[in-house]
Amino acid sequence: MASSDYLIVRPEKARWLDLLHLLIFRPRLSECEFIDMSVSHDAKLYDQPPFLMVISLVLQKFLLLIEKPLQIFGHVVEFPFNLVFVNGGLFGLLLKIITFSVVIPKEGTETWWTFLGLMDPRLDLTKSSSLITYLPQFGAIKTVFGVDLLELMLMASKVAYENAAVVEYAVTKRWKMNFVGFYDCWNKFTKTYGTQAYIFTDTAKDASMIVVSFRGTAFWAAKDYVTDVDFSFLSMGKMGKVHIGLLKALGLQDEKDYVKGWPKDYTGDADKIPVYYVVREQLRTLIQTHPNAKIIFTGHSMGAALSSIYPALLSLHEETDILDKTTGILNNGRLRPGDETFGNYMVDLLKGKYCLRVTYRYDIVVRVPFDNPFFQFKHFGKCIYYRSWYHGEVVMQEPNRNYFDLRYFPNMYYTQFKDFFTSLLILPIKEGKEYRETVPSLIYRAIGFAIPGVPCHSPRDYLNAIKLGKVTISDEEIV
Repeated sequence: MASSDYLIVRPEKARWLDLLHLLIFRPRLSECEFIDMSVSHDAKLYDQPPFLMVISLVLQKFLLLIEKPLQIFGHVVEFPFNLVFVNGGLFGLLLKIITFSVVIPKEGTETWWTFLGLMDPRLDLTKSSSLITYLPQFGAIKTVFGVDLLELMLMASKVAYENAAVVEYAVTKRWKMNFVGFYDCWNKFTKTYGTQAYIFTDTAKDASMIVVSFRGTAFWAAKDYVTDVDFSFLSMGKMGKVHIGLLKALGLQDEKDYVKGWPKDYTGDADKIPVYYVVREQLRTLIQTHPNAKIIFTGHSMGAALSSIYPALLSLHEETDILDKTTGILNNGRLRPGDETFGNYMVDLLKGKYCLRVTYRYDIVVRVPFDNPFFQFKHFGKCIYYRSWYHGEVVMQEPNRNYFDLRYFPNMYYTQFKDFFTSLLILPIKEGKEYRETVPSLIYRAIGFAIPGVPCHSPRDYLNAIKLGKVTISDEEIV
């Protein structure tokens, strides 16, 4: 018998008429054939307008419908952009055609970048002493190059979208750090190697910093977007309720019982080890090799949420050696990972450590899954929120928490127009060619004219915000 409270949405079982019935008649959840849940969570919807639930289900069904076409379209789109990029731009490509020296991009190599990577192919870190300005307590573990730690974390989360060859190139050749490994890991429920993470240290010997970066929502992966908007959860006992799609991505083995779902040790197929166990084994080894190193978890989008949940799983298995070496989580563009109880548990677990996320403007992903009396998903920790063009402030909660508040739409569209034309015409002139927009970035920004808030999720703006942002944060505000 299952010992956990759970609610699991099966969008593939929901018919369009079911959604209409849900919207009009507001039945009990147990009457919905597309919802699987524990008896204790059954509820009537009379007092809970199901508008946001229906929106979530419609989005999930639509995304599943376009899964294959989107994947094919992404491959078709990425090839010509990579062809131009790896050959030095249009002029460089023409020159190489004339000289018969064209480089043909190949997936899985340094010549192939994702669309997100092509939006912002910058890899070099800003060498400065601003680390102390942003995170004073991290002064003891700043890298030998004096790079800004927040910038490094955002860069690391951006690079996590790329293949292993590009990641290793970025770590070793551009950042001059030590690449530990790239991990392509199994998800039992999607039956794919759909979760990626990589680990690096600042030096190969006697490292002071171990960074674990999780890949976020892949640009052409419809199932990743389904996870983002899904409101399914699994109760983790005293930890509270956690987003079940994220738990599955990390390695959950039983979706209805967290005790069975998270065995202390994985005993399945050796070639299908989930990311939680792979990373944990690497960390066990690394803290022995580098006894003075501190561990930081990071990621963007879904990767940010995975990095926020990971320490909780270590706590579940009483991995005190790793937790003692963990100095915090620093991520950006994070979707909500769990309920308020889970947030409180994480704040207590990370007490005295860093628990910080960055949000840029009206980033749509930060506002899902929804936060209302039914969904109850919450953020936790302090947030650097960029309300205006790269001007940040420390907040606990962003405005327009569920995105669909009509009061914010005029300003969202104003922000869209301002950001698009400022990034295109003003920023490169004011700050230099490093801030010149790429064609993929402009295409992505243009989506905001139809759906404001989507371009705010771009890793490019997050990185720009840290590089150019006018915000100073004290220890008291973060810890």
